[in-house]
Amino acid sequence: MRRVVLLALLALALPTGALATSIDFGFGGNLGTTASTSGTASAGNTFSITSQLLTIDFAAATGTVTVTTGTLVGDCTTGCTFTGGTFEVMNSSNQVLFSGTFDGTLMVSGGVTTISAAQGSAVNFGSAVFANSVSGHVSGDFDVNAVPEPSTLGLLGTGLVGLAGAVRRKIHV
Repeated sequence: MRRVVLLALLALALPTGALATSIDFGFGGNLGTTASTSGTASAGNTFSITSQLLTIDFAAATGTVTVTTGTLVGDCTTGCTFTGGTFEVMNSSNQVLFSGTFDGTLMVSGGVTTISAAQGSAVNFGSAVFANSVSGHVSGDFDVNAVPEPSTLGLLGTGLVGLAGAVRRKIHV
């Protein structure tokens, strides 16, 4: 019975380790005081939003988030596309907590600029990222689903196999 329980725990440990790579970031602020935009939201240009960081995994946090598109292609009133967009999350000590790239779209409608990540990107913008130039407010929410490194999972797996061998030896002695 002990063996079955131990094998079940080992079988559950590896996928649980892989789930630990999802991070939820939330940010927001007012343009001109805690947030800013740069660039032009039109074809052939890039557009960037920098705002204060409000939460990490639903807990209060401080720092900044910068989301920058790649070169925009198409009509931005119906949805420009881009590749090679970047995002960077920094803490209040200006240390990079997370950075990455994504492909997506940018749309300008009714004074609101919305940036969305393409399906299947390492980053998934939940409520998109937008700068509302009418009210001067910036907010966003995104989840980062980083793929764990194979070496990290290999190290975790060998540790679990070693633990199983130690437990097995202890049971048989």
